[in-house]
Amino acid sequence: MRLGTRWKTICLLLCGCLLASKPVSADDPADRPATFAGKTVEQWATILSQHVEGPSDEEKEISRQAASALGLIGPPSAVAVEPLTRAIQSPSLEVRDHAVDALGRIGPAAAAAVPTIIAEMDLPPSHINYAPLAAFRREAARSLGRIGPPAKAAVPLLGRALKNEDRGYRIQAALALWRILQQPQAIDFLAAMIDEDPPEIAYDALMALGQIGPAAQRVLPRVVAALDHPQSDVRRAAADILVRWGPLVIEPVAGRIQQGSLRWPAPAAYVLGEVSGDLREAVFYREGIDRAEFAAAAQPVLQFAAPALIRLLSDPREPVRKTAQRSLAQMGLLAAPLVTDLLDHQDAEVRMAAARTLVQIEAFLPPDTVSNESLDALRRNLLNRVVRQMEQDDPDTRAVAFRAFASIDFGDQGRSALPLLRRALKDENLAVRRYAAQALREVDGSD
Repeated sequence: MRLGTRWKTICLLLCGCLLASKPVSADDPADRPATFAGKTVEQWATILSQHVEGPSDEEKEISRQAASALGLIGPPSAVAVEPLTRAIQSPSLEVRDHAVDALGRIGPAAAAAVPTIIAEMDLPPSHINYAPLAAFRREAARSLGRIGPPAKAAVPLLGRALKNEDRGYRIQAALALWRILQQPQAIDFLAAMIDEDPPEIAYDALMALGQIGPAAQRVLPRVVAALDHPQSDVRRAAADILVRWGPLVIEPVAGRIQQGSLRWPAPAAYVLGEVSGDLREAVFYREGIDRAEFAAAAQPVLQFAAPALIRLLSDPREPVRKTAQRSLAQMGLLAAPLVTDLLDHQDAEVRMAAARTLVQIEAFLPPDTVSNESLDALRRNLLNRVVRQMEQDDPDTRAVAFRAFASIDFGDQGRSALPLLRRALKDENLAVRRYAAQALREVDGSD
């Protein structure tokens, strides 16, 4: 056999073997060993096991790095539960903290470490290590919660921790009790801590409620009240939770605005805008949506959210007005009729805010390809209101109305305004003439 023929044969055999074997994709996490910083979980576990009981500072630092790496790897580090359990008994506080955090990140597979975690947490206040281990207890409580139901043996200890003088420990203990047993009392306990000082405690309590998820809606009034907390981070945390809870928060949040008692109404306005915006995309602009479903979703927005936000358009603080404008705009076409009616409001500040809101609504209009019965009815209703404003004496009002007409797709309905659009080409106001010409191109194809 010639050399060239031999190599061709070998290549064909190799290709056949490769084609017959299962390919290993470098992009498939299931086919890759769990690694961090170039070392596998087994290598990190070995490093920790070799150094965790070493007395030198160098060995403690190596142990800390290994425990940290195993925590970042997460659940695949279950093979390292034994050395991590030894590490939480280290004389180094940093090694302990990183090790117990890693066990929590492993999750239920770290159940074997629970008795040791409990033993290291359950020290009497008179113990010499009680005060130095305060941070460890907080982290350990968090990890017990992450381990979940397999950490049920820790429930008595966590129950006692709810009366501990360390507020941070109490928060983590309550969250752990929820994760292990789904105790509703844990949610009530966390809600009560929103009112405690310092503000960091209120923030941590809200973050814990956010981690619990929809089940925490039982304390909705307490979270709504936190929108007016003196500390801005607490207000933002409350707002983020309420946005995740969706439409059920619209009425109570809008109610607080309408009461006029909020010192900082912008977070509440933000919540209404985000929730309404989610409804806009998921419901209002959905092709062929049933009219009953549309009406049910629109009812709290139109009855509660929109009036509350309109109230804020006259707020003396510019940031509040801007937030209200943005939130109204996020309602899209649903808010356009209400905002259009404000263009001739007696308050000049409200008229200006309405004009700015209509401009912002342009970014939240439905695509031309989307149609449903409710949107078509909304466009008909809006058309009449826009035309009325296009006929106003005030040139600024007319300009805003003509711009709105030009930006909104009224379809064939818009042809009813052709005479008005053509007359506007001779309007004394340049902006009116420009938008009238733009609208004519859209409606009639006129140039």
